[in-house]
Amino acid sequence: MEELTANLAASFAVSNEPNTTAASHPRFSQYKSKRFFLDQDERRNKILDQQKKRRYDFKNHIRCLADDAWKKAQDDGEGGAKVEEEEEEMDTSAKIHKPGRYYKNQLMLSEWLVEVPSDFAEEWLMVICPWGKRCLVVASKGSTRAYARNGYRINTFPSLLSGGNRKKMQGSHECTILDCLYNEVAETYYVLDVMCWKGHPFYDSETEFRFYWLHSKLSEEPEVCEKSALNRYKFVPLPSIACTTENIHSALHAAQFEIDGLLFFHKRTHYTFGSTPLVVWLKPYMVPEILQMKLEDKLMTQMPSEYKDYATHMASVKEMKEKHIAKNKETSTHKNKKKKDFLMETSSENPEDEGNLADNSEMNNSSQNADCQNNV
Repeated sequence: MEELTANLAASFAVSNEPNTTAASHPRFSQYKSKRFFLDQDERRNKILDQQKKRRYDFKNHIRCLADDAWKKAQDDGEGGAKVEEEEEEMDTSAKIHKPGRYYKNQLMLSEWLVEVPSDFAEEWLMVICPWGKRCLVVASKGSTRAYARNGYRINTFPSLLSGGNRKKMQGSHECTILDCLYNEVAETYYVLDVMCWKGHPFYDSETEFRFYWLHSKLSEEPEVCEKSALNRYKFVPLPSIACTTENIHSALHAAQFEIDGLLFFHKRTHYTFGSTPLVVWLKPYMVPEILQMKLEDKLMTQMPSEYKDYATHMASVKEMKEKHIAKNKETSTHKNKKKKDFLMETSSENPEDEGNLADNSEMNNSSQNADCQNNV
């Protein structure tokens, strides 16, 4: 009985994405010790193997993003994806995700860095991230649009990115798609990654090549990196470095902006959708504890005043997340009750509709169950 209880406790999770940065650090979670999920290294190897076999119509996906035309993608089966049947049977914690419909779930997200990989210095690249709002930038049809992670359009403006300005259009099929951090104070889009450049897709290219292409092409078009009448915001590529102790230490002290955190990319990963163990994240004040590297005091200033140690901090994050989930659940319950009361009133006023009330209730329950499954 004790073993069964332990297994049930280990298998309970709100999300099926292990090590998500939206939750507490898994080093201090139960499932880490019970190994319900594969560890990060095992999942990395599985995903790297999967991406060699993956077939996806990225050309069609880019057309959907550029033209905001999703009906054809739906008719073709979510953008013409061809997924091997064996992937359906794989552990979802080590699976390559499909992109979302419309502009939601289009970005590659990170996990917490749980354990430093054995090939950290040879096979990983680090990008220092400034404070900013993560967004998808799509330049096409003579305008440039920025979308939040939830798919909402947050800005529309002219830019000198290919396809992003009507006065500089050279062809109707010009398109650029970038993964950016927008800093409102600096009025700058810091570019993390490139998925499409002048209509050419780079989703299935390795990180090392994508970064090389991004920096070389932006260096050829310096006007994109400066504000002007035709380019309302600056687009500045964030540099990447090899993950040696010396490089990390030097880069942290040479940064010209306030640092939000550090992203670590595996050199061989393609640009995937959703969280992946091939991209991991740390806050600056976590570096001494996780990477065993001493930093100057000025780099530790953003450490919260209540911060004592890593475990205590992550427990606080977990508590805040649980309160947020409970509040959302309470709000949802209240809305459902109001909807049910409204249907009851309508039924009493229109007896001929009484037979439909049960059907409506059943449909609502089915919809709620589907929503729950989507959130797990």
